[in-house]
Amino acid sequence: MPLAPLGYSSNLHAAETLGELEAVIGSFTAEVRRRLGWAALGLDLRLGSLAIRELADPAARMRLRRALDRAGAVAHTLNGFPLRPFQAAVVKADAYLPDWTDAERESDSISLIPIALALSDSPLVTISTVPGSYRPFGPARNDAARIAAALGRWAGCAAQAQRDTGRTVVLCLEPEPWCLLETSVDAAWFWTHELQSHGVDSCAALLGSDLAAARAAIGRHLGICFDTCHVSLAFEDQALAVARLRSAGVPLPKCQFSAAPEVRQPLQDAAGVAELRALCEPRFMHQTAACSASGSLSKVEDLDQLDACLARLPQAERVRSHFHIPVFRPVANQGLSSTIQDSLLGLAACLAAGSSHIAVETYTWSILAANDQDALSGTVRELQFLDASLRALATP
Repeated sequence: MPLAPLGYSSNLHAAETLGELEAVIGSFTAEVRRRLGWAALGLDLRLGSLAIRELADPAARMRLRRALDRAGAVAHTLNGFPLRPFQAAVVKADAYLPDWTDAERESDSISLIPIALALSDSPLVTISTVPGSYRPFGPARNDAARIAAALGRWAGCAAQAQRDTGRTVVLCLEPEPWCLLETSVDAAWFWTHELQSHGVDSCAALLGSDLAAARAAIGRHLGICFDTCHVSLAFEDQALAVARLRSAGVPLPKCQFSAAPEVRQPLQDAAGVAELRALCEPRFMHQTAACSASGSLSKVEDLDQLDACLARLPQAERVRSHFHIPVFRPVANQGLSSTIQDSLLGLAACLAAGSSHIAVETYTWSILAANDQDALSGTVRELQFLDASLRALATP
């Protein structure tokens, strides 16, 4: 079982400012904890650039900490992935901007270090972030050496914070479809190559040119946020993905337990494909992929290209889309199904690898739920499902 309280990701809320965050924590978050009857509720607290600017003021950080304490919420992990408004009318690829070639991403992410330490008393706090950049932005924005150097500077700042406070902050890159780091292979390569050269060099520049200290800082303060939905979308074996990352020396302190919609035998299930197609909407990016029995893949950037995806792979056995659906949605042999069984394998592997910060991340309640009460009830059900799943995994 994880040491930290189970949580949900607050990126389902349209909350960009300190005042908006206080409001949702005092109402939605507090009510989720009350309905669960838990002594403490984990909160994967999403902070965008607007909130980060406000929280540069220590008094503002204390205001937010008091709101968390009143709600019985523990923000031991932060979501620093989307820095721009994430529940805007249209988000799409803006979720990846600024990326790690942009000084704004580096600056805001460094600013999250003292914020994370102020909002939690945990000896270990984590922050999830963009996995480098989004490949369709082009090669200049996906310069792995430049990205590694920026991450090395972040690790150097985190090492300095640990020296001063005795506490550890880990920045967790979150592999995602079509990103620089999309698969465990991508992440393992990045860790053993670019981070060990460009990352270590830039980190050492902040640590008195001490290469050994820089290597230690990279190993201690950078890791992966393992999102089970995203791994399913790459059609990776979840346990093998975790094993590959661990073999490459990649820490996995954070796991986002989520599921994707799936249609099995899509060429024989027109109704199921129609249900999947109906999820197409204008706010979020829904990268979509199909896989054959032999492992051949067909990938498109968004769900409105579903027909083209399937046309390129007429022997497809499964098609999935990047649309986080409730983890309690049942698996079905026909019609719209779920990758939840795959996600459970990933959860088990992450626990065995030492992941201690675990949260559900269904940010699509803003689309799926009729109102806030439905989103609240759904979040409670997801956390109950996660709790029961963890208990089942712990049973010999």
